[in-house]
Amino acid sequence: MKDVTNNATNNFLETIEPVYTPGKISFDFDAFDKAIQTAVSEVSDEQLDNLEYDEIKKEITRYKGLYDKLETKRKDIAKVYKNPLTEFEGDLKKSCNPLKGIINKLRAKRDEIDEHQKMLRVDHVRSVFEEKCELAGLDKDTFKDKYTGYSLKGCFKTKKMELKKETVDKIDALVLAEYDRLEEYKANIAMIEEQALDYELPAEPYTRALQNDTPLVEILKQMKKDRDAAIERKQQAEAKQKAEAARLAEIEAMAQQSANEEIKAVNAETGEVIEDAKPVEEATSKPVEPYKVNLSLTFHGGEQQWHQFAKLLDDNFVNYEILGENQ
Repeated sequence: MKDVTNNATNNFLETIEPVYTPGKISFDFDAFDKAIQTAVSEVSDEQLDNLEYDEIKKEITRYKGLYDKLETKRKDIAKVYKNPLTEFEGDLKKSCNPLKGIINKLRAKRDEIDEHQKMLRVDHVRSVFEEKCELAGLDKDTFKDKYTGYSLKGCFKTKKMELKKETVDKIDALVLAEYDRLEEYKANIAMIEEQALDYELPAEPYTRALQNDTPLVEILKQMKKDRDAAIERKQQAEAKQKAEAARLAEIEAMAQQSANEEIKAVNAETGEVIEDAKPVEEATSKPVEPYKVNLSLTFHGGEQQWHQFAKLLDDNFVNYEILGENQ
């Protein structure tokens, strides 16, 4: 970097520093402490009891005057020491403001250069990743979140826009691991789809589970459970369907048998029986009294079975009254 100041100025700024010459404050603390102790001993509780009011006030004035004189002197000496320091600090702060400006300006330029170099390094790392992804058949943005971590100065050769060998080796290992992972993932997807086809199950729920990081072993176990459950449901449905068909066939047979029994051919105009399945009882037989029965019938064969039964009643001159239907 070019030197922005001349050598004389540099030498002066690097060597200049404040110089402090300490002063000396003289005070005989030993003699003072001894005199104070003597004064304290002369003002014991017993001696205080013997002093008059005016004498006590006089002693207070005497000792208070001594104390005030010492405090005044202390403050005067403090000013002598403090004022130069305060003045020096103010002047130094004022004079250093331009120096701070130079530092801030230099830092801003340094940060600008650092940021530019960082962008160049990131762009270089990006190109390396994209090239290796293309060779491996991976999406070029697969490692987008890794660019910053591999663009540090320590990953590059000194003063060169070139990655160190160990950095390139780490990138190669990263790309290879991702390639292997994708190949395994594709193989697992193919296995799930093949198994789903064999089990007659939809593949999508199981491939989605794989995408959500569910282990393949657990997915295959679940597919077998689902396949077994589907087979059991199918068998139950078929058994139920067969039972229902058998029941309907039985009802149809019973209805047909009932329709064929005790049916007579009758002349519609005269009411004369044309064909009777049973011998006609002698005329001397006792007249038959009407017989009435209240029934509630359920036709499992549905409405068609009811119509067949109603025809049977009509053909045999059985009077009936419908009190309610399909209840």
